[in-house]
Amino acid sequence: FTERPSAQHRRMKSSPPPLSPYGVFTGTLFQYSSSPSLIAFESLPPPPNNDDNICKNKCILIGGLSDGPIPTPYTKLLETECHNLGWSLVQPVLSSSYLGFGHGSLARDSTEIG
Repeated sequence: FTERPSAQHRRMKSSPPPLSPYGVFTGTLFQYSSSPSLIAFESLPPPPNNDDNICKNKCILIGGLSDGPIPTPYTKLLETECHNLGWSLVQPVLSSSYLGFGHGSLARDSTEIG
């Protein structure tokens, strides 16, 4: 017996995910540590301010408490200003991000930021 999806389920599947009220970002999601497995999102300035998709100057934005990437209403403005200066904006996801808040220490966060 195969159950057919309801009309509501079909509508939900075809709907795009909601956009962040803080803006839309283009960049690269990359793993910067394998143990523990940690990722970060980097948005590069448009050419000619980056050389082969590598930017030497980076601004690192770390949200507070349980935040991850795009933590504040001014994140898009910060990205724009970084790009105007030829810098990239990097937003790491630490072990203490999201539900990890309260299960670590500042020492561990510092090590993960490295």
